Amino acid sequence: MVISALLVALLATMGQWWFFGPITKCLVYPLTTGTLVGLFMGDPMTGMLAGANIQLIYLGWISAGGTMPSNTIVAGIFGTAMVILSGADPALASTFAIPFSMLGLLLNQVYMTVNAVWVHQADRLLDRGNIRGVRIMNFLPSFCMAALLYGVPSFLLVMSGSDWAQSLIAAVPDKVISALQVVGGIMPALGIAMLLNYLGKPKLIPWFFGGFFLVAYSGLDLTAVSIFSAIIAIILYLRGENSEQGAKKAVKRLTVDKKVSTVEVSTPATPAAAPQLEYTKKLSKPTLIKTWLWTTSTEACYNYERLQALGIANLMITPVRALYDSPERQAEELKKYMVFYNSEVFTVGPIINGISCSMEEARANGADVTPEDINVARTGLMGPVAGIGDTVMQGILYPILFGIGCSMALSGSYLGPILSFLIFEALIFGCGYFMFMTGYNQGKSSLIHILKDGTINRIINAFSIVGLMVVGAMAASRVTVNTPLQFTVGNGATSLQSVFDSLAPGLIPLGITMLVWWMLKKKVNTAWIIIAIFAIGIAGYFLGILGYAG
Repeated sequence: MVISALLVALLATMGQWWFFGPITKCLVYPLTTGTLVGLFMGDPMTGMLAGANIQLIYLGWISAGGTMPSNTIVAGIFGTAMVILSGADPALASTFAIPFSMLGLLLNQVYMTVNAVWVHQADRLLDRGNIRGVRIMNFLPSFCMAALLYGVPSFLLVMSGSDWAQSLIAAVPDKVISALQVVGGIMPALGIAMLLNYLGKPKLIPWFFGGFFLVAYSGLDLTAVSIFSAIIAIILYLRGENSEQGAKKAVKRLTVDKKVSTVEVSTPATPAAAPQLEYTKKLSKPTLIKTWLWTTSTEACYNYERLQALGIANLMITPVRALYDSPERQAEELKKYMVFYNSEVFTVGPIINGISCSMEEARANGADVTPEDINVARTGLMGPVAGIGDTVMQGILYPILFGIGCSMALSGSYLGPILSFLIFEALIFGCGYFMFMTGYNQGKSSLIHILKDGTINRIINAFSIVGLMVVGAMAASRVTVNTPLQFTVGNGATSLQSVFDSLAPGLIPLGITMLVWWMLKKKVNTAWIIIAIFAIGIAGYFLGILGYAG
């Protein structure tokens, strides 16, 4: 039990202490943490099923701008541990996870607030020329805070044993358990509706209904729907690209009077080419790779005051040391990176770090590049990059990836969490490295080209189509409630559910999802929506209106 408790405590600590983003960022997702908690506690199947049920609630939760709408780290780890300790049905995992998630918001606020102290300590260390101290401040104090706030409680939870948790479940009447199962069957509608709210451009909404009824009528699984939707999205993307090129060609052929006139113009003298600056100091490929790898720890000391500033300064230590010989000059150059910074940092965001390295290299070789120039470029680009990265990655790709993983996990396949993890890692490593090197090699023009040529909008629309069809499929298969109501016709009884099915399968899950989506669009606080789901689920069960169809 001690080993299990220590492993779960380490997992909880790493979930908050993002010292290596490609691994620790994945621990935000309950499908991953639930499976690992189950493995550590000797019941990986229950852990995977519990984590998948919890994941469905939080598919649409997006952490951006330093905000955390719900603490999915605590929800996944603590909620799964409670399911295993109590021996409860994994379908009840969400009812355990939600209270822990709310508690986790307080833990996150304490963590982010206290971490601001270490930033000021790093300022003082830089003033004394202590660069190594900056790196220590980025990692060690934040680790201790994560261990104290997350590791210790999770250790105590597992060490408390199963007796009290099983007694707690045994004390709850069977009817209440059944009512909570109905709540669990409704709860995925919240995560699905949040994704729908994020992806739901009016002209793309029909794809959601297409995915829903494709599953409702055919019974296809999420993997099949994902493949079909990806094919559709690729075809529409290519057609859109071709139509734009065709439109440009057509415009070039237009004339007013079908005549062509030739006008002689004087050609201004070509100005003398600016002398090329000869670089005597160059960042080597190993140095660039090392710098890119340090970008994965940008959020190790995430804090409310300057967010990612300390992590950015930490990653720039490597190129600054390579470009400047004097420790005093190195410390002075690092100070410009200790200002407020916040962007998406793992996939698209490394392009800014690559641009910073390029500008820093030019500055070290005597180019007219000031610290203000570098910070203007960084702060000007961090917003657009965050918009692209958070939209494409957090808002579309990751939810699709983990939604498919949940579907496989709930079917009893360990491939669900494994494939989700592997593809997640490939996206972070592959995209992050490519964008970093693109930023270094092409400078600011690389991102300006991406933003101006319209490619990103076509990509987002294509991914949105895939996302909406997958979200529709999840609404049809993972909102697992029906109605047991019956009414008498002549000498026989007719089930109301059969009447609904004759009209269109899945009308109740669809109606619930649409209701939650409507509430979100009306800006109803998610806490109130969760309370409403509990109230409707429990009241619906005891009134005989709703039943669990899982």
